Amino acid sequence: MKFLPLIILLLTGRFLGAATFEVSEALMAFTALATPGALKISGKQTDTKAMKTEIKIHGQQMSGTASLQLVSLATGIDLRDKHMKEKYLETDKFPQAIFTFKKVTLPKELTGEKIPFEGTMNLHGVEKPISGEITLEKKESALTITHEFKIKTGDFGITTPHFMSVKMGEEVSVTVTLKGTLKGD
Repeated sequence: MKFLPLIILLLTGRFLGAATFEVSEALMAFTALATPGALKISGKQTDTKAMKTEIKIHGQQMSGTASLQLVSLATGIDLRDKHMKEKYLETDKFPQAIFTFKKVTLPKELTGEKIPFEGTMNLHGVEKPISGEITLEKKESALTITHEFKIKTGDFGITTPHFMSVKMGEEVSVTVTLKGTLKGD
């Protein structure tokens, strides 16, 4: 009789669809506008192993974390990349950004609709709430998760980047795409 609550707990967890998302590909890209004009500064993660994730889905709730080694970011211009990493992101002191899901309620069918999410971002030694939209597309056991959100560099104590007459806007649009397989679904 002592084992009945344990058996019910185990059966309930299995019934609710507890699963781990094993990520095989993780990519991050960002875009910011700059002045003068409407210059667009874009960058991305260049090392596909620079992001580590741990994501779980239990019923209709998703939780987990993703951490990115910031030295893997590149914009395509070596001098700008050097300034971004050394002067603004200070990757020697703050080598990674860590995102944690706080609230994600999934629809019953993962068919690609956009849903809101809430989380926290730890960047440059500062943790702030983040919200945005997430898209989940499931085909058999394969799952693609795309996050879209915006941050303001000043909120994280990062000086607004500028070089000569070009000044980057404070708002940065971020897209993170994770591809992988659901295990234990």
